[in-house]
Amino acid sequence: MVRFVLIALMLLGGFYAHARFTFSEPRVMGWITQHTARAMQGDAAACDDYADDVQVELTAKGQRGRWEVEGGKAEVCGYLKQSSAALTVLQASTQTEFDSVRITRGGFPWTTARLQYTQRTAVQVQGLPGMNMVSEDSVVLSRTLSGLRIRELHSQSSGGL
Repeated sequence: MVRFVLIALMLLGGFYAHARFTFSEPRVMGWITQHTARAMQGDAAACDDYADDVQVELTAKGQRGRWEVEGGKAEVCGYLKQSSAALTVLQASTQTEFDSVRITRGGFPWTTARLQYTQRTAVQVQGLPGMNMVSEDSVVLSRTLSGLRIRELHSQSSGGL
């Protein structure tokens, strides 16, 4: 019986340690940076980073007005394809930085985490003035057997077209 309790405690401790490592700031920011790069390059794998039941709410204010994207995986993947296609056609280069990062773990024993940050993206197109976009983002990440997945995405941005 004591052996069973010790094994159970070791498994629980391992699960807890894995969650702490998975949702650490360096690990999460490395993952979100890679996701952002894949999304801007039009890599289809960026779509795989979203859970099948993801909830998305994006609002952007730009020079041409305001637009919104609400929905699930199909909507966010369609948005990513359009955005990356525009960057490819324009042969744009981008530089992205993340500020004011906050991670709040939740869902005992830390199966989810809310990531909040300010994303600043500079877009350069040869022959055109540069564009700077700023977004305030809130992302709920879930820990799965195959890695992190985005369960919710709320973003408010300004400065784009």
